[in-house]
Amino acid sequence: MELKEVLFKELVKKGYSELKDGRKVWDVANRSIIYMTPELVDSFLKLREHPRYQKTIVEIETELLNGNAKKLIDGHINGPFNLIDMGCEDGSKAKIFIKALNGKTKVRFCSVNVSEKLASLALKNMEKEKFSNVEGCKKIIADFSSLHEIASMVRSEKYQKNVVLLLGSILASFDIHEYLFNLSQGMFKGDVLIIGNAIRAGERFVNLENYKSKLFKNWFDHLMKAMGFDGKEVSYDARFANGRLEDYYTINKGKKIHYGGKIMEFKKGDEIVVAILYKYYEKELEEFCRMYFREVELVKDEENEYALVLCVK
Repeated sequence: MELKEVLFKELVKKGYSELKDGRKVWDVANRSIIYMTPELVDSFLKLREHPRYQKTIVEIETELLNGNAKKLIDGHINGPFNLIDMGCEDGSKAKIFIKALNGKTKVRFCSVNVSEKLASLALKNMEKEKFSNVEGCKKIIADFSSLHEIASMVRSEKYQKNVVLLLGSILASFDIHEYLFNLSQGMFKGDVLIIGNAIRAGERFVNLENYKSKLFKNWFDHLMKAMGFDGKEVSYDARFANGRLEDYYTINKGKKIHYGGKIMEFKKGDEIVVAILYKYYEKELEEFCRMYFREVELVKDEENEYALVLCVK
């Protein structure tokens, strides 16, 4: 399915909300869509390598993993298991967990992404390490919302247990209750979920200016181009609204777009939300996880901006 078709299906499915002044706010925000094409992935990788992105997003989570991986998994892993790296990037975070095991148990690594390129990259980087306890690797191309199905699918006679890495604030792009409920239903007793998610301490979304960067714009511009807009017809911005971060475009000039026999009309001033991220308060995130898992432990960074949450079924 081509990108334009997927985007228009999102527009039709979600529709729009209308502001008091008559402007419409459309929504195509879907975490899987922004990795769908090689061009989107290339733009994401450029963003990921930028020093500011590394410092404010990647390094915080990586430091938490380095400092807490062994502590989090001790006592919960005592036999062969599938390590499911959901929404994998380059596999570097999964490698931290493999190293924390000190070769004590056998692992089958499963790289999961909607992008063939990213799933293959994580697999390749894992295989390069030649970990003695990694007995096999499996690449899975799947939508980010299908984790509960994947958790059931990868089980085998030898690898009955799953450890799921849901890092990079992937959970923040979904309805948290629906996602955790569905996932918990696909897990067996003793299975482990490790969530990496941004948290908030105040009323506002910190580091908002980072999301207004040209690198984010360059990434999301591919979506607008696929829908039929050129650069001058839309303007990119980011805001804190509705309890979440919203990356969005404002329509500068009214336009009708034809696709599949249908016409979508966008008027000047209308907005299209292309990505969202929810930031929960520490206690809020922990309480939500406790609704679906019998054991929950949360650790956070010193700045109260990011948390890892261990959830045991």
